[in-house]
Amino acid sequence: MRRIFMMDVSGRVWGKMKAAVFTLLSLLLLLCPNALMAQRINTDSIPGPVKQAGDTTVSDTATKKGAALGIRISPDAPEHEVVSSARDSAILDMETSIYYLYGDAQMQQDDLELKSGVVEFNQKINVISAYPEYDTNSRKVSEQSFKQGTETFTYDSLRYNFKSRRAIVRNARMQYGEAYINSYQVKRNPDQSIFGYKNVYTTCNLEHPHFGINARKIKVIPNKVAASGRAHLEIADLPTPLLFPFGIFPINPEKKSGFILPTYTLTGNRGVGLQRMGYYVDINKYIGASVMFDYFSKGSFGVFGSTEYSKRYKYNGALNIDYTYSQIGERFDADAATQKDFKVRWKHTVDQRAMPGATFTANVEFGTGGYNLVNGMTADLQLNNQYRSTIAYSKTWVGKPFSFTAAANHNQSTRSGEVVVTLPDISFNVAQITPFQRKTRVGKDRWYEKISASYNFAAQNRINFIDTAFSFRNMSFEQFDNGIKHTAAISATYNVLRFINWNFSIPYNEYWNTKQTFYTWNQSELKNDTATKTGFFATRDFSFNSSLNTRIYGLKMFKKGNLMGIRHVITPSLNFNYTPGFARSPFNYFYDYYDASGRQSYNSPYSASPSSIMGPTNPLPNGSAGISINNNLQIKVRSKDSTGTRNITLIDGLAIGANYNFFADSNHLTNISFSGRTSILQKFNISFGGAFDPYHWENGYRTKYYSIEKEGPIAKMRNLYASLDFDLSGESNRKEDEEVEDARANNPDVQRMLRNNGLAAYYDFNIPWSLRISSSVSYTVNNQKDGREKEVYTPQLSVSGSLRFTKKMMFNFVTGYDFLNKSIGATTLNISRDLHCWQMALNITPFGLYRNYNFTLNVKSSVLQDLKLTRRRAYQDNF
Repeated sequence: MRRIFMMDVSGRVWGKMKAAVFTLLSLLLLLCPNALMAQRINTDSIPGPVKQAGDTTVSDTATKKGAALGIRISPDAPEHEVVSSARDSAILDMETSIYYLYGDAQMQQDDLELKSGVVEFNQKINVISAYPEYDTNSRKVSEQSFKQGTETFTYDSLRYNFKSRRAIVRNARMQYGEAYINSYQVKRNPDQSIFGYKNVYTTCNLEHPHFGINARKIKVIPNKVAASGRAHLEIADLPTPLLFPFGIFPINPEKKSGFILPTYTLTGNRGVGLQRMGYYVDINKYIGASVMFDYFSKGSFGVFGSTEYSKRYKYNGALNIDYTYSQIGERFDADAATQKDFKVRWKHTVDQRAMPGATFTANVEFGTGGYNLVNGMTADLQLNNQYRSTIAYSKTWVGKPFSFTAAANHNQSTRSGEVVVTLPDISFNVAQITPFQRKTRVGKDRWYEKISASYNFAAQNRINFIDTAFSFRNMSFEQFDNGIKHTAAISATYNVLRFINWNFSIPYNEYWNTKQTFYTWNQSELKNDTATKTGFFATRDFSFNSSLNTRIYGLKMFKKGNLMGIRHVITPSLNFNYTPGFARSPFNYFYDYYDASGRQSYNSPYSASPSSIMGPTNPLPNGSAGISINNNLQIKVRSKDSTGTRNITLIDGLAIGANYNFFADSNHLTNISFSGRTSILQKFNISFGGAFDPYHWENGYRTKYYSIEKEGPIAKMRNLYASLDFDLSGESNRKEDEEVEDARANNPDVQRMLRNNGLAAYYDFNIPWSLRISSSVSYTVNNQKDGREKEVYTPQLSVSGSLRFTKKMMFNFVTGYDFLNKSIGATTLNISRDLHCWQMALNITPFGLYRNYNFTLNVKSSVLQDLKLTRRRAYQDNF
């Protein structure tokens, strides 16, 4: 008769046993250590070491453990205890020494974790058998997973030997980084290496993947490599002609060296070509480099070197150096042309944790003017005619008002070839401080305690040249323009008559320059003669600025109706400014200049210096008073159910202002300017502005007479502008959006795309549709030399938007209208399709000089980034 001890999860004893049976069972447990196992659910364990050949330590350890527990433990028991749990029940068959776990069964031993629906543990041979659990509809409802160390896989059924650490697994699915290996049957060795039968290597995370590389046999060495015999590519369960005599798949989570497969292209001007074929070199865990090549049948080629480096919590960056040789047409063609170009890009960022209180960034881009035009693959890159570079270091002191910045700047126009380099560009700033403020404030501030001061030091060294004419050998100090500027300011704010705020400031600037440049008109040669003087030259200027402002509120409330109230806020302001003239004694900072018609004007000898350090800019005294009035109008409306209110802004800002210059010899009054802005339904943004001229114009010149004196209006509108922008978009399911955002945050593919390509390559599939229209028109009235008034209208229109056809497919467009040429402006169309583990993108510029298309179908994962299909037509073929 079989003797079985059984206990369910709740601990209820099945049947009653008599005292003699309990006595006999106790003797059996002492005599049969192989059948010994604790019966507490969720805390079951099997202590005891594994005995190895020629090793007496294990048996000694088992003896010691048994002595401590008061029992005997078999020397063949596993070395580490086995902890188990089950949701449904646990059964120990004492005759066969098989332990059964039913319902969400789990077992742990050392670094091994096993989950299954049903688990059978044969204690005699130390073998675990795991099977799935099914519901009444024969659907698998259990979680089947195996984890040991860093290795994790799912399965259908499994047999594992605790002593030999070998396993046989059916329908195993293993993940290595972004890659998955699905195998019909797996044999697992003690060193965790795997031999698989009927395998699929893929980057699709579905149980039934959309595509994969099928191989009959495969061997996997964890965190190193997977190697297979003959293999072929399958897409949607359909075999493709792409066959491989063998396969080597890197599964090391760290970067590895390897070849970069090229893409095929066909262009009319350059011929058949292979693009971006090369090799990636994993130098070490901080640095990786690649070199890629382009080659076309008509002789064009390109070399593209790239280096990426990163050290966690320290810095990261990338350096790219490109060189291209372009052969347009055949060499024997009459219109054949060649062009050599290069481009250098460097980005570097230091982690703030490595430099507390300081930052260092570099964004460098320079090259020849024709690089983007010849090698650009998108319209945005082809139309880019500026190279800008900045290398900057900044430092702030905690608890102190000091900050320091040192930078090098570069600006290059690819059209004109003009290059401007500023090196260095230094700034030291002392933030606003109150030097007379008491350390311990008691009562109200005294008038002098409100006085604040600030200081700034700026130094620049700049050189201008044409890129084709530049040479280090011919460079000299005279080619540089430089200077130093000191700025100190005193300011304060006071309350006058309770409702008026009075502000004043007195800025003082001192300029140190090393060069003076004088221009004299040469009537015989009809050009300016230039004379340059070097040395140390100090100039200075100062001014006084003051303003008075207040606010006037108007409020009207209504007890009935949807309209609850109207609020009107008027902000009037008076300003006074005075700056002395620096052309005459005692300053003499300007010189007299006579143009071709003999008219005299004042020129600064420091006009060639950097714009912010060129010295005083005010040759004549300027003292003005001005007035401005700003308006804001809001209404408050009741909701339809009268449970709440909301504010609506009718006029966000309507301002009008003018100034009067006391020191001008004529035309004391400036133009009367106005501007305004508002928003309708928080969708339509409207802004407008313009200027009225109070003076009369004759034969293209502004006279000293007021317009009203010449029987005209008080002021005549000379320019007006208005713009209308509005954004419309469809609403999406918020719950669905949150689920998508959570999935995106944990999706390495999306993170890689955003890291490599930025937001330009990212489309928000949550928004079903969007439309943005930006339009503007400007109106200008110019008085001609013949006395006629010429009206000029300049309208502009640009439209962009998106449309989500499905949850996975998005259409985006950018277009506009050129009213001057009466044609459609630059237009680009983009279609993006998310194919789960694949992605498709089609970029089209349908017409114009830069018309082209670019189609790409590729695997998302970077592991199989070379598995792609590319078709494109370059805009260069349009010539």
